[in-house]
Amino acid sequence: MADDGTDRGAAAGTRPAGRGRPPAAPHHRGTLDGLFSLMARRRGTGVAVQDEGRSVTYAGAERYAARLATALLRADVQLGDPVLLHCTDHVQFLVAQLAVLKLGAVCVPVPRDADPAALERCAEVSGASLVLCGAALRARWDLPALVLDDPAVWSRISRARPEASLPHSGRTDAAHLLVEHADGTGHLIDHRAWLLALAARTRRAGSPGRGVAVTGRPGAPEALSGAWWAFGTGATLSALPGRVTLAARPTEHAGTVVLRPADHAAALDAAVPGAPARPHTVLLVGEPCPGELVRRHARMLPRTRLLAEFAPLDGALPWAAVEHPADGATPLSSAVVGHEVPRVRITIRDAEGRPVEDGCTGVVWASGTALPFDRLGARGRPEGEPPAPASLARSPYLGRRGEDGTVEITGAAARPGPRVHGD
Repeated sequence: MADDGTDRGAAAGTRPAGRGRPPAAPHHRGTLDGLFSLMARRRGTGVAVQDEGRSVTYAGAERYAARLATALLRADVQLGDPVLLHCTDHVQFLVAQLAVLKLGAVCVPVPRDADPAALERCAEVSGASLVLCGAALRARWDLPALVLDDPAVWSRISRARPEASLPHSGRTDAAHLLVEHADGTGHLIDHRAWLLALAARTRRAGSPGRGVAVTGRPGAPEALSGAWWAFGTGATLSALPGRVTLAARPTEHAGTVVLRPADHAAALDAAVPGAPARPHTVLLVGEPCPGELVRRHARMLPRTRLLAEFAPLDGALPWAAVEHPADGATPLSSAVVGHEVPRVRITIRDAEGRPVEDGCTGVVWASGTALPFDRLGARGRPEGEPPAPASLARSPYLGRRGEDGTVEITGAAARPGPRVHGD
């Protein structure tokens, strides 16, 4: 990859796409990397990512990733191996992520601004023995690392012909291990769950348009979620530097913004009164969106759609989703998170894990194939008993279900008890 992250094959020493490469698959094989490859064939010259003046096309990212995957394979990275990704920008993160996925290995994203304790948790939970990182972040790791913006590294990588056996990924293989820094738990997400969630989002919210903007934190769950929504539709992912500003068009490419509720509240705080709002859609992911934030959005950005996805553990795959009304009408004392998304079942349970009746308050639980399939504790050991096929995930929230099936979050739950399997 060129030093500045742009799509310049000559500078990176790459050859034209197709030379020494296996024939293209006719479809995306049910994997994230396969989906990206499909988009690279359909709109190879389109910009996949732009980040602070650096960019890469779909075809360019595919070429770089194939070279990097080949180098990692020859460095003995195997199917299912966890690899830490700690990148300086979204261009670098995309190429690293695609390479790991092509190998059938597991991406362990580390947010660029993660503190030392978070780095330690990611390494401990994953058990990874390799880091793909930028030069500016190399000194933060004691583990072996491949520095992705080192010209000497890419000079070596570019000499090898891409491995013809790639890709090795499968639809039920783990794609990502997302580490929840509050309690050091890792959430394993397979390709199938990602694609189910993304397809449901597109059916529910429509296409993001020309592009998706995310906050400038490569590796953060909200950025990962926004990125794959963009790539799944052939759009451009754009990074918003520093504080998010919603009083003007985020970038020349993006009219859709994906961020956490707290970041949206900060953006509204910084908004200039009376300035025209350019983004056509704001999608909030992660924690519940408070009713007051919904009302503030309606007052300040009346022409901008507000969608919200409730993803209480991993921050990326939603349990429930809602499009908030343009008038901001929402209960004063709760956060409405909407209805379950497809392939997810939410239940409200008491302190002993027993389901409660609609209208009663309890802890919010969920299960389904569009959610992480397993949780890992410290040093990569499964937490508690081996997961049953219908294992439940316990959120840190209290809530209730209304007569129309809508789920509302009413507060924080008490400290988690033992895991529960089945009803």
